[in-house]
Amino acid sequence: MNEQKTKYDAIVIGAGVSGLLSALALAKEGKKVLVLEKNDYLGGNCRTYKINGYSVDTGPHAITGLSDGPFATLMDKYFLVKPNFLPINAYYARYGKKFQEIPLTLPQFAMFDILSRQDRVLIIGAIMDAIAFSSLNKKALEKNVYDYIRKYRLSYKALKFVDALAYFLSGKSMHETPAWRMLGGSGYLDENGKNNRFGKLKKIVMNDYSSQGYPMGGIQNITNCIISSLPEKQVDFKTNETVKKIITENGKAKGVETSGGRYCAELIVYSGFVKELPSIVGGLSDEYCQNLMKLKQTKSITLWLGLKNKLPELAYIGSELYFNADTPYWAMPVSNFDASLAPQGKQLIGFSAVFKEDDLEKQTNRFKKVIFKALPNIEKNIEFEHTQITIPEKAAVTVGVRFPSPRSPIKGLYLVGTDTDMRSMGITRAAYSVVEALKFMKEDGVI
Repeated sequence: MNEQKTKYDAIVIGAGVSGLLSALALAKEGKKVLVLEKNDYLGGNCRTYKINGYSVDTGPHAITGLSDGPFATLMDKYFLVKPNFLPINAYYARYGKKFQEIPLTLPQFAMFDILSRQDRVLIIGAIMDAIAFSSLNKKALEKNVYDYIRKYRLSYKALKFVDALAYFLSGKSMHETPAWRMLGGSGYLDENGKNNRFGKLKKIVMNDYSSQGYPMGGIQNITNCIISSLPEKQVDFKTNETVKKIITENGKAKGVETSGGRYCAELIVYSGFVKELPSIVGGLSDEYCQNLMKLKQTKSITLWLGLKNKLPELAYIGSELYFNADTPYWAMPVSNFDASLAPQGKQLIGFSAVFKEDDLEKQTNRFKKVIFKALPNIEKNIEFEHTQITIPEKAAVTVGVRFPSPRSPIKGLYLVGTDTDMRSMGITRAAYSVVEALKFMKEDGVI
């Protein structure tokens, strides 16, 4: 085994977006950083690659909290080059021939006749009850969504709509998603716990998507901007290098052992799956390991379709949710945001759903049938297709599960990623985890 020649101030394990954001922040704080990545590319799910003239993201992405969220905080403090975000105008629901904006406000609910008037009144009542009593009866919102809403006696169609929203917001069904996640993800409750009751109730009158966007050039542009913002000679990258062991001594981090060598640092940031942490580091209690094992993941299938002609049914700037099927999907026509992602005059759209089959071909064929039912004109226009299987979140927000703190039981070892913070989704959740880890590092005198 090769001996380590350069001593680093910090080692970051994993070069997904949470690892890259951590490396950037630590480098800007004056640390000499080594980033270790088991793959031959950087960015993880924050990646775009070209196939047959189309530029596909690793799953569809919508970035939230761009006005005052954690990613905005990190960009303002550490980025030299910032992505250009194109606004997401709205999220839509598609059901049969009806295509309407997903309601968030009272006026939108009044117009949302995909559901019956009775269902709309019942859903509004459920939301108002939850908002009004969220500060007084927090345990009620720990229930799964179905247990919380079943007393309102919604129709089967309305329950399918709620179930599809739960999958969209947590990766799990309404039987596993906590009610607070549904309310927080929809904007009715501040997931930072800062809203007073008036602020919460105001959301149902004024809620909008003004702080959400999609990066020009595809999701890869976020990774590119992070890398371009790194201080010169402060960060070393080693790809194709798997971490086999985090070295500790008397409960303190001392370095890592990899497939390529041994590296020393007393500050280590781990951005891999926290469920895998016990396999590479000792000194963790049985209770801590058992709690990690309770975390659940969801596999996602994304089907990218390149269309010879732009379809009128897809002529919107935003995203859609289709729920008239056993497999609801989320879709984004990304070339409507940025035409350069598809060949001139053509269209690129990504359809994403929960991957429930072991057989990829079987699931893909079933998924296509759902898409063709929702959009009958799309099949004859397809000239390109590409399938991805990913884990979009390292842990799903589910009832009875708590994510670990970014401050691990090992001194000097910090955890970041979408399985260490329960707020928001995707890149925003990853950014929350990095912001929290940095706070702990400052408290501990590490930075």
